[in-house]
Amino acid sequence: MNVVVCGAGAVGSAHAARFHDLDPAGVAVLAGGERLARYRRDGITVNGRRHDFRLLPAGEAGPPADLVLVAVKQHHLDAAVADLRGHVGPRTILLSLLNGISSEGILARAFGAEKVLPAFVLGTDAVREGQSIRYSSIGRIVFGAPSNDPSDPRVAAVRELLGRAGIPHVVPSDILREQWWKFMLNVGVNQVSAVLRAPYGAFALPEVGDLARAAMREVVALSGREGVALGEEDVERCFPVLASLAPDGKTSMLQDVEAGRKTEVEIFAGTVVALGLEHGIPTPVNALLGRLLAALERMAAA
Repeated sequence: MNVVVCGAGAVGSAHAARFHDLDPAGVAVLAGGERLARYRRDGITVNGRRHDFRLLPAGEAGPPADLVLVAVKQHHLDAAVADLRGHVGPRTILLSLLNGISSEGILARAFGAEKVLPAFVLGTDAVREGQSIRYSSIGRIVFGAPSNDPSDPRVAAVRELLGRAGIPHVVPSDILREQWWKFMLNVGVNQVSAVLRAPYGAFALPEVGDLARAAMREVVALSGREGVALGEEDVERCFPVLASLAPDGKTSMLQDVEAGRKTEVEIFAGTVVALGLEHGIPTPVNALLGRLLAALERMAAA
């Protein structure tokens, strides 16, 4: 096992800790600059337990990884690609745990499509506060081969490793459709939570839930033009997922707004509005959410 985790935020650290518990020497966290010094000094605490991960200085080459988990924010992906070049070999498998629907294409162009398995995380309520990560649900990694062949050797190898590490995972029958479904969920839930400062429990309120539904229905309308064809039943299956999470838990976008960090509004509202223009489909809800989130970012930076 030689696993490299690129991005030690809430999701990346939670999964790195599971691999670390299986084999401390088998997982490493990629970091550079001030982060590298901080991780060396303080470690990373996950659910109250300090982990001193093996650290790889960004920009230095090392033995090729068997598996790379990419868990950075979208606006850090280009830098992550540069940092990973010394750790990706001919047989390396990359799983992108980023939100949105574009990161796999970026990684495929950088390293080769044969190395990338489409993936996302569903059902996690992991929260980062400084270098402390806490969660009640780590969620599950949903992944698969672009061909949807469950017997693909890469899929089998990743399933075996995730199983040994105690990381919940699912290989769906149609990974592209499931990625679009997760994108739709993020478009509704992440953005509405950030604008309203709403934790997961607030989505049980009709006013909050219905605003999320309105944003998600614009993704449904676009999905048919993109060959995916989500439906109203896909919108409604988002809400049992939310109900399973800690009511006071927060989406990653809400955490970013509260911390004054850059959000991922471009890959949510930005993508929806751009596709709407391309296909001639109105997207007024996401246009408004995008403007509100951009305003929050500008106010935080002022």
